[in-house]
Amino acid sequence: MEHTNEKLIGKTILNSKGNTVGKIHELIKDYDSGRIVSVLVIPSKALIHKNYSLTKNGEILFPFSSLSAVKDAFIIEEFVK
Repeated sequence: MEHTNEKLIGKTILNSKGNTVGKIHELIKDYDSGRIVSVLVIPSKALIHKNYSLTKNGEILFPFSSLSAVKDAFIIEEFVK
């Protein structure tokens, strides 16, 4: 399962309007279960950053449960600050 999870790195995240939010940079897993709980996304250059809370490294943190897989990308159930 670890190998499959790592295939998520680099996958595109789209918002519900079909606009590119960014690409998955890192998976954050629960220590005990090993399940993915969140993803860190490097934002697209075209993204309006003020709509999202950014980490100190400029990434967006999304709960993994808010993603839906569609073909070779993920759709984010959007929530904005």
